[in-house]
Amino acid sequence: MPIESPNAVPAEPMIAAVAAHRAGDAGLAERLYRERLAAEPADVVARFNLGTLLLARGEVAESARLIARALGEVPQHPLRAETVRALGLALFRANHWEIARPWLEEARLAAPADAELDLAWTRARAPAWLEPEVYDPLLGETLRRGAPREAGSYVYTIDIVGTCNLRCPSCPVGNLADSARARGFMEYALFERIVDKLQRESPAQVPEVWLFNWGEPLLHPAAARFLRLLRARGLPAHLSTNLNIRHGLDEVVAAAPATLKVSISGFSAATYADTHRRGHLELVVANLHALRAALDRHRVATRVWVGQHVYRGNQHEVEPLAALCRELGFEHQPIAAFYQPLEKLIRIAEGEVLHEPVLDQLLEHPASYLPRFAATRDRHYDCELRSNQTVINHDGTVALCCSVYEPHNQLGLAFVDAPRALIEQRKYAHPTCATCQRLGLAYAPMRLAPSTADASA
Repeated sequence: MPIESPNAVPAEPMIAAVAAHRAGDAGLAERLYRERLAAEPADVVARFNLGTLLLARGEVAESARLIARALGEVPQHPLRAETVRALGLALFRANHWEIARPWLEEARLAAPADAELDLAWTRARAPAWLEPEVYDPLLGETLRRGAPREAGSYVYTIDIVGTCNLRCPSCPVGNLADSARARGFMEYALFERIVDKLQRESPAQVPEVWLFNWGEPLLHPAAARFLRLLRARGLPAHLSTNLNIRHGLDEVVAAAPATLKVSISGFSAATYADTHRRGHLELVVANLHALRAALDRHRVATRVWVGQHVYRGNQHEVEPLAALCRELGFEHQPIAAFYQPLEKLIRIAEGEVLHEPVLDQLLEHPASYLPRFAATRDRHYDCELRSNQTVINHDGTVALCCSVYEPHNQLGLAFVDAPRALIEQRKYAHPTCATCQRLGLAYAPMRLAPSTADASA
């Protein structure tokens, strides 16, 4: 809530601004607060109230600057505790974890039993298994490391199937069909050796194992066996599938993976066939029902979520799929369809024009959003995809990261034979990493967007 001006005789604009704020007229209150700050840049009440108004509206960047300055000027502010909590959680939810951390720490000290605060504070901290800094020899500078967003532990991505049954145009399996990349199925004996080694050398005590990257893991006839091994070793297993399979689903569910993500795009035969090419929507829907039945039958606690890839042509189908997910008890997360692989995104970021119809189907063309993405990255931080993840192909070789596809971006190492230190050395000496960092495409924490509205903040 806004606070009154502490002046003995409050300025008329502030009386009107606070009244509008209390009445819920945010537009009028904002205009009046800004007018007051333009006339009286030192008015801490106007600054604080504008900050809380913007925070309630989800405009985190500017509100954080306004509130930070106001609380710096009035450290014993009567609304400090509740504002610090709200700001810390808002920054956390907006993925500004490094900026949120000091606010969360202060709020947690004031409310140690607050479970929501404790969870956010725990996730926002850089984990013990990551060195706080790393020297990048190609950049010639030391980079900080933040808390990983993709997982709460170190990640081993193991592509047990080096191929896919679909040819989605936004995926390199579909848009780089002529690539010389190796294809095939991982042998179970090799998988055992990989698991033995990763357990010996994992930076985290209990890493996550993702049994997918560019391939469809449920194509593997031994997928359930792989899952049972991970379960026996106490390693959480994660799957991502297009669910265009006709056999083996019940056995996979019985093996109790930690999570199972189902990727879907359209929710009509026409839209689905266009963006999940070679796929059959009716088969996927039947499998979703079979998945629900198998979960109930085996009484496993697998988290199932449906990631719906949203394109221009299927936005009207988000709610119908959400309704099905509610019926089946699955999470539903609409996600703007994302074009891959990194090799092509680099070409676009460097100014090349790619003539692929799928690019015009995206909600936003990469040529538009990549500069904005680069402008928000904090380039003093390392890329999470190389610091907190090791990617292993179906043949046991190691890839630079999970976003690359082409042979020249493989590290030329067999995971079971290569010391971890050598794998890390190859990552940080790879020219693609240097290019990615130079273009601002690295998966690093976001900076707060620059504010153009409040010159006094």
